Amino acid sequence: MRILHLISTLTGGGAERQLSYLTAELQQRGHQTLVGYVNQGPAKWPNDTPVRQLKISRSSDPRLIWHVWRLVREFKPDVINTWILQMDVVGGMIASLTRTPWVLREPTAASFWKEGVKARLRDVVSLYAAKAVIANSQGGYAYWEELAPHLPRHLITNAVPVEAIEAVEPAATGGNPTAVYAGRLQRIKNVDLAITAIARVNERTPVDFVICGHGPEREALEKHAASLGIENRVRFVGQTDEVWSFIKAADFFLLLSDYEGTPNAALEGFAAGTPAILSDIPALHTLAPEDCAYFVKLHDADDTARAILHVLNNPAEAKERARCARRIVESRSISAATDAFENVYASIRKAETR
Repeated sequence: MRILHLISTLTGGGAERQLSYLTAELQQRGHQTLVGYVNQGPAKWPNDTPVRQLKISRSSDPRLIWHVWRLVREFKPDVINTWILQMDVVGGMIASLTRTPWVLREPTAASFWKEGVKARLRDVVSLYAAKAVIANSQGGYAYWEELAPHLPRHLITNAVPVEAIEAVEPAATGGNPTAVYAGRLQRIKNVDLAITAIARVNERTPVDFVICGHGPEREALEKHAASLGIENRVRFVGQTDEVWSFIKAADFFLLLSDYEGTPNAALEGFAAGTPAILSDIPALHTLAPEDCAYFVKLHDADDTARAILHVLNNPAEAKERARCARRIVESRSISAATDAFENVYASIRKAETR
């Protein structure tokens, strides 16, 4: 099968990592895959899957339509799978024009799509052109169930390489208890609140905070840490290939987002056996039950600080919850996720040939 994946940025985020796992496995199974993208991103593409950079500087450039059309005409895919909003709109339009079956991947929950012209345009294009939606969370699945009940929907949660994560060595730490955040530095992730909570904990006991990732909020977050007097306790490592090592070395990890789909960062933390402090939102409750993680009130730095102190003061309990969380990801193999994607592609092709 010839499968064309379309994504805006090749590396750097959770969707890109899931795509890299999937394409590598599809290639091993004998499928021909090609990834079309606009920007490289902050890291190197991690496998030998063929990729093609579209010759524009940003995914909002109207010429993207022309470049995707040329790519589809050249590669002649059996299926187009889009992975991000901009590519959903353009990929869906080109799939319709070229009569190529199109699968849309829904990476988040309904609350993410409250407003926005592109989101509304994506919905319209999808209603007429998509052959299936693959959601990575119950929230995303429910969104499409309400929006387009006629459209085949599939729930395929994210997977992580548990054995590879287990094999890495923990990073060196400064000797103090250490927290870690891994992900994009944007407002919805509430990293500023995490820094505030760490500052309040430091009033009682020293705790270091390692922040892995990049994004538009980095400068503001650095200033925030300095304003709280803990700039020496907060370390920004940027985009790094050693993120699993930092997670493994930490005493706990923080994910305090406003909303999520199925976040890689949480799954990677579970796989590393690191205790989790998570925001009390439906997507994260779906991911882990109460006895596998610690849940804190959304936008509540005091509640987060109390949870941090509880983890530090009760290490045996925290480790038991981490072991519980690890059992969750052990069943989410990349091979099983690839099986599910293959089944979606095959069912679409079969329907198209009837």
